[in-house]
Amino acid sequence: MNLGLRLGIRGRLFLAFGAVAAMTVAASVIGWISYARLGDGLDRVVRTNIPAMRLVTELAEKGAAITGMAPALAVAGDEFERDRIWQVLFENLKRLDTLLGSVEEGQGTPVARADLETRVAALTSNLRELDENVRRRLWYRAQKEELAERLRWASADFLDEIEPMLDDTRFNIEVRLEQAASSIGSILISGGDGAVRQASINQQALYRINADGNLLAGLIGRAVNLPDESSLQATEFYLREVQGRVEEDIKIIAGVPGSLSLKQSLEDILAFSKGEKSLYDLRKEELETLDKGKELLQRNRQQVGELSRLIGERVRQASAVATAATGKSRQSIRQGKMLMLVTVGASLIFTGLIVWLYVGRSMVGRITRLDASMRAIADGDLDADVPVEGTDEIGDMAGSLRTFRDRLGATQAELVQAGKLAALGQLSAGIAHEINQPLAAIRHYARNGEKFLEQGRADEAKLNLLKISQLTERVRQIISRLRSMARKPGKGLNEVDLEKVVGNVLVLLEGVAHKCDAKIKTKIDARARKVLAGQVRLEQVVLNVLSNALDAVRAEPVRTILITSVRNRGMVELSIADSGSGISPDLQEQVFDPFFTTKDVGEGLGLGLSISFNIVKDFGGAMTVDKSCGGGAVFRIRLKPAAQGAAR
Repeated sequence: MNLGLRLGIRGRLFLAFGAVAAMTVAASVIGWISYARLGDGLDRVVRTNIPAMRLVTELAEKGAAITGMAPALAVAGDEFERDRIWQVLFENLKRLDTLLGSVEEGQGTPVARADLETRVAALTSNLRELDENVRRRLWYRAQKEELAERLRWASADFLDEIEPMLDDTRFNIEVRLEQAASSIGSILISGGDGAVRQASINQQALYRINADGNLLAGLIGRAVNLPDESSLQATEFYLREVQGRVEEDIKIIAGVPGSLSLKQSLEDILAFSKGEKSLYDLRKEELETLDKGKELLQRNRQQVGELSRLIGERVRQASAVATAATGKSRQSIRQGKMLMLVTVGASLIFTGLIVWLYVGRSMVGRITRLDASMRAIADGDLDADVPVEGTDEIGDMAGSLRTFRDRLGATQAELVQAGKLAALGQLSAGIAHEINQPLAAIRHYARNGEKFLEQGRADEAKLNLLKISQLTERVRQIISRLRSMARKPGKGLNEVDLEKVVGNVLVLLEGVAHKCDAKIKTKIDARARKVLAGQVRLEQVVLNVLSNALDAVRAEPVRTILITSVRNRGMVELSIADSGSGISPDLQEQVFDPFFTTKDVGEGLGLGLSISFNIVKDFGGAMTVDKSCGGGAVFRIRLKPAAQGAAR
């Protein structure tokens, strides 16, 4: 205990953090030694193993790039795309050759580079063949497009030749029919007319040639897209069959004008099915090229797979060497690591004990409880408990706070009582007037009663005595209210009747209201009468607010005050509204501050509303000020209904 008094909080903290600092230094030294050993091991890894890992990683990256680009080359859509893809492949191949030149320099890769060079050379040859295959495929496609366009022109020429011949034949038949009809006087045609019959045969042959010619063009044009050689052979066989029918029909129309030109146009179409312009032969060669490309692409996949396997083997070898090197580094720091863990663990445990036992429970816990007590006292709860624990600075602070709370409670009680007596003193003139009036009347009725008795008029004397009794009761009530207001109130809360509270205050202020000719109206709702408060303290609040309202309307042409009570959001709201000039918005937040007043010097201390505000707050309520509908001020006192809590 003496050591604690001598050291205090500062000394205790210095000792605690000194011990923590010593453990931290020890852990740091152990860590420095361990990491120095680890640094040596990592330095060896950086100098020897990482370059090898980087080398084989880049080899794998370039191999993957070639793997992805080869299929793209095989399906290139035009010469520009083919050239672009080949340039990328060529750059990757060059980089692969460059990397292979440095394989022997990379430590940790014991496999010779001969296998890799062989695989890369085979892959390069394969890619060149694939590129040449793509060139041929693109050339075949260009040739097909050119011949197909020329075939369309030849087909158009055929149509230009045959359509006029069909029209001429149709016209000749019509002429022959008209001549036959005029010669026999009938529209019936004789079966023996040979000219008409020959014209009809020519017309039918031309219709067949027209259909078969279009069919020939279609069969030849179809060859460019046939999927295999068997389809080509079947289509070509059918084409030759159609060609034979056309040649027979050409013989039939040999004597028709234009038949030679028509025959030439048909030969132009048939030229695309044989010879150097044969679309069938071109498609056969293209299919062979496509099959060759598939074979090359398959071979490329195999070669790339083999290259990837070799590169993967090198990656595993380099990884194994690096793993072995890092294993040695781990072994070198294992003992230091264990020592450091033990030291750090002990430091953490010791620090945790200090933080939890002393800082957390002793210091922070007491400061938190002291802070809660300070906040409660600041909020007006002068009954708040102030725990005094320990003999250090925090204990001294708690003792000082308890003394401050006790003195503040006494001072507040004295201030409330002084404010109440000051309010009664300000009302003394009006109260004296209220008492003098009944006393004067009592003296008058007593004198008259004496004369009535002397004259034997007992009934009239009895009536005067009754009036004297009533006036005496009125004086008693006024004095009772004064005594009730003047005594020190209790701190307990119980059920209070607002109508009774307002009535008691109005008795005290009756003279003041009469003197300033003010009309006070009350409207207490039966559902908003009972509240949880202190009778005397609530009367003091109403007295302060109502006195200010009377002062506010004193110089006004219309002097009215309205007192109402309503239920609002689970609370009872007592409102006192006056017809005065009101309170400006910038002063509304200051009216409840101590010593704030707008009255002249000597007419008030500015404590009434401040005391009232704190009294209502002690009741668990709230007090606000606003502008009334008539332009004056309205004070609202919100209190808990009596049903919400038992008396306390």
